[in-house]
Amino acid sequence: MFNPLFVVNNTHLLFSSFSRLPHKYHEIMKQEIYDVVLELLSRKSSFYEGLAELKKTLPNIVRTYGEKTLRSIQAQYYVRRMKRQHHHHYGRETRKKYYKLYNEAKSRSEKHVIVKLATKNDISSCLLARIILEEYYWNDVHYIGREKVEGRHSLPPGFMTDCIRDIAKLPNPELASEIYETIILDNFYGPAVDSIKKTCGAEYEIILRSHCLKAGLSFKDEDQMREEGYDKTPDMKLKVPIMVRGRVVNWIESKASFGDPITHQQYTTDQFLPYKNRFGPGLVIYWFGFIDELTESTERGIILLDHFPDQGEITSLEDVLKLQTSSSELNEIVQLSPIMMKKMNNENLLASYNNQCNSEKETPAVEELISMVSSSGLEDKDNLFFNYVDPMFDSDEELHV
Repeated sequence: MFNPLFVVNNTHLLFSSFSRLPHKYHEIMKQEIYDVVLELLSRKSSFYEGLAELKKTLPNIVRTYGEKTLRSIQAQYYVRRMKRQHHHHYGRETRKKYYKLYNEAKSRSEKHVIVKLATKNDISSCLLARIILEEYYWNDVHYIGREKVEGRHSLPPGFMTDCIRDIAKLPNPELASEIYETIILDNFYGPAVDSIKKTCGAEYEIILRSHCLKAGLSFKDEDQMREEGYDKTPDMKLKVPIMVRGRVVNWIESKASFGDPITHQQYTTDQFLPYKNRFGPGLVIYWFGFIDELTESTERGIILLDHFPDQGEITSLEDVLKLQTSSSELNEIVQLSPIMMKKMNNENLLASYNNQCNSEKETPAVEELISMVSSSGLEDKDNLFFNYVDPMFDSDEELHV
């Protein structure tokens, strides 16, 4: 059985240098820089060749953005290019040509035939290996219950994928050796690369979860949401929303990749918009960076970052409640200040009255006292009511409930 970990540990594949920790924050890439980087990387089939070209031509690029970002850019571009050329390589006549060239080379006892053909014809070596394996079964192998002339659709679904994943099933040892070589050497396709991509994605989801726990966020992960019957499941659905840089966030999605315009648009259509329509505004983290201009063109209600928000960027509901409580207390003090001033004036008034009584040894006239009270505002019924009753209390409504 094919073991992808064996391949990773013994062949130093392209993706094997992914670290177990998020990268340090890099400068967000501008569109014009992305175009230059992509132009240089697209000329090379190997990332290390492209990286060497970048270091030679633009030495500051690698230091500024990091190898993970550049690696992701090249991988995404290569996969898109193979998809665009799929119809050409999988055409019936082209397939026959590839298989004929393979057999002719093997008749001359050549080695590394599929890898050489893939390089010469600008196709992924794993994709070419699949084509040749299919032609081998359709032309040279009588599968159970199938005649040679029956054609491609007679093979069971998933049969070719199983053969590539487990080359021990192949009846042709020489072809099995060629296919195994393509699995090891292909930087962008094949079961080994698929396993590494899935592992990397799961790894950064774990990193996201640890950040959420450290920040004290209450959330459901996608496994919990699937159990509850949700059809769309972001990596983290927050039970209590937060604010990031002043914008509301109800969910967080982790992407262990670079956010280029094409990839981001596809993710937006397939995932981000359905999340927003169901759960409200959210946050997307492209751990390997994204193009700066996407922040302007992205759908409203979707925030893009290349890292988990710092503590200073997050505002929790508890922080908002504390702020509102402090604000309401301040407003209450401001509203009560005139009353307190009147109480102080009244106390001064009584003190003045007592002093006058003590000094004159007789009680002032009633009319004079009434005049003093009137000038102090004590006869103001509204102010007196406000001193003892909550102004929001409506006695009529309360009595008729």
